Order: sequence, then structure tokens, then C-alpha cells
Amino acid sequence: MTDGPRETIAAVVVTYNRKALLVRCLRLLLGQSYRPDAIYIIDNASTDGTYDDLLREDLVAPVPAGAGGPAESVRTLPGAASQAWDTDVHYVRMPENSGGAGGFHEGMKRGRDAGYNWLWLMDDDLEPSHDALEALVLKKETLRAARRPPFLLNSLVLSKEHADDDTLAFPLQELTVKGYPKAGVYHHHLSDVLDQLEDGLYRWACPFNGTLIPTEPLEQIGLPNKDLFLKGDEKEFLWRAAVLLNLYTVVDSKVYHPRPQIDTFDWRQYYNVRNMFIVNQRFNFTTLRNLRLILLGLVMGMRHGRAGTTLMLRAIKDGLVGHLGRRDDVHAWPNT
Repeated sequence: MTDGPRETIAAVVVTYNRKALLVRCLRLLLGQSYRPDAIYIIDNASTDGTYDDLLREDLVAPVPAGAGGPAESVRTLPGAASQAWDTDVHYVRMPENSGGAGGFHEGMKRGRDAGYNWLWLMDDDLEPSHDALEALVLKKETLRAARRPPFLLNSLVLSKEHADDDTLAFPLQELTVKGYPKAGVYHHHLSDVLDQLEDGLYRWACPFNGTLIPTEPLEQIGLPNKDLFLKGDEKEFLWRAAVLLNLYTVVDSKVYHPRPQIDTFDWRQYYNVRNMFIVNQRFNFTTLRNLRLILLGLVMGMRHGRAGTTLMLRAIKDGLVGHLGRRDDVHAWPNT
């Protein structure tokens, strides 16, 4: 590590009803070769006993009785002999499920306001390798020493279902000279982009999956849009951040994540389609992008009959007029 004051890092983990995955993620964070100074657990009002399990595992402190929401407790866990600093584990229980967007908004706001220099962002189903954060910190310091323009760093998000350390959970894309994603270009294996690496870096980021971002630019970038609730909030935030920060994936920083089930059609597709209209505002040719989204949404909906078509029509209408927020009535699809 370089000389001078050590920059502090807070991990932000958003969770909802996945207590076993959360406990594993936390254990892996606490076992990092370079441990974060703090961990913010944003519990989106889980109903599966998450809080009780965290207490039983001695990972969090009890929330004060009668606390309203968001309610918070802090437990300080001592560092290993090889690390001089402790880790403060903040457990934040939201009064209701605010979705991934609301969870990251809350966690990033708390980490920024507490004065941490960097935030390491992830969902509860991410499994970071032992030296994932250390690899990010080393690359951060190398780029700083070389006086590179401001940046954010992402871990390499590998598929949890594959043992080859080559298959990606989410595809890497490519950037145009204007900084937009190239249409139709998706790389599903690390080996596909080895010739494009520079000093162990690839010009892309997979937001909210092992993303290390400085807090100082957040005043200009803003926080994740909590009104998106879920789906697309990470993309919308990424392209706001890309105006000020270069995007890099550090291939030596390995984290593991389940591959998404791309063929699933349920109520979540409402948010997926609705929110993409908001994401499209960040790019050129917005009208053409929206027309394509409308067509794709309708085709997808019609494959699932009248109920699917109705769901997609509502998503398209709400997206075009900017009618955001959580929509509880669509969660009962197809019986809405």
C-alpha cells in the first residue's frame, strides 16, 4: 500500500428474505485480506427471520426496543492480527421493502454522510473471494499514483454455477468513443476480452456487484433513484456516474454471483420495462430506444396472454409518463 493517510471503505449490502446468503456474504466480507472499515446491512423489512439469524450468528447488535424505522444498531468486530483496524457492522432495518433501489440509496447515503471515502456495493447473494477488496485497493492506488482521471472500479463478476473462473454472471459490454454501450455487443467469458485488457483493467463496470465508488463525487452524481424500486436502478445510476468517472473492471478482483434467470416472466418485468424508459433518457437516440422497448415489451407480454399484455401496457404507460415508485398491485400478477 502507498504511504499517506489510509482511505476508509464501507461495504453496503442490500438484503431481503435471503438470510443464509446474507450470512455467507458477511462472513466473506469479514474474512477479507483487506477488511472494510464498516459494513452497512440494509435489511428491506425481511420476514424470514434475517434479524434473528444475524443476532444468533453474533454479527449484529440488537436494535433498540421501540425504535422506529429505519432502525439501526452498530456492532464493532475486532480486526485480525494482521489488520490494525476494526469493522463497524451497521444493521439498518427498513420500515418496509424499498427494493434494491431504495436499499442502495439508504446505504450509500449513510456511508457518505458518515465520512467514508469509498463504498463497496453489493447484494446479499454476492460471494467475494478472499482478496477481492485488496485487489481493488491496490489498483485504486496504482491509478491514483499515475494521476489517472477520476474512476470507479468493479470486481470481475463470475458465475457461481461454473468453476472455470472464465464464465461471467453478467456479460461485459464495450464502450463507444462517446462512452455509450455498443449495441448488441456482449461478452459472456473473460477469455473473450483478454486482448482488450490494459494493466488488468477492462473498460466496463457491473454496477452494484462489487462496485467500489468514491463518495466525494456523489454530491454531483446523486444517489440511486429510490423511486425505481428495483430493476434498472443500477444502470440508471451507472450512466449518471459515467459522466464524471471512468468505468473499470479489475479482473484480479473476483466475486461470484448466480447467473440471472433470463426466461422468467413475472411481476418484476413490470419494473424492468418501466424503468428502462428512465435509463434510456441517459443515451442518444432516446426516441428510437423507447420505440424498440415498446415493441419488445408488447411481444414479451403477448407471449403470456391477456394478463401479460396488460402488465406490459401498464409498464409502458407508466414509463413514458414517469409514473414511478413501488406498485403493490402489480406484485399479485397475474391476479391483478
